[in-house]
Amino acid sequence: MGHLIACAYDMVCIDLTRYGFLETFFPFRTTPPTNPNDRIMCVGWLAKSKYFGQVYLKPGCPIPPSSTEWALHHTEAADTWLDRFVDRMLDFERLNNIEKESNAEKSRLEPPIDLVSDSSFDVFI
Repeated sequence: MGHLIACAYDMVCIDLTRYGFLETFFPFRTTPPTNPNDRIMCVGWLAKSKYFGQVYLKPGCPIPPSSTEWALHHTEAADTWLDRFVDRMLDFERLNNIEKESNAEKSRLEPPIDLVSDSSFDVFI
């Protein structure tokens, strides 16, 4: 879906879907405008309603990495799209790594689950 939006509207499409799968899509064939930050559309998955909706991002906020398909299939004219957003993608990766480290630390502090003494799993035996 992200590639279709990016190419049809000639803008960056940021896809915020469930299960933490996040990607940024650039147009395959066009050069970016002088200010590509004005050409961003963010789409998010609304779990309760089971629909997608437009999400409004703050200017300059971190964005997820670009789609691997874009890297493989874009034309030479579209090369500079990534250059315009690489700093924001690096910020996203940095924040994502901090969160992963924090979650790993929290999981080390939690005691392991004892499935033998937990009676809630008796229905599976």
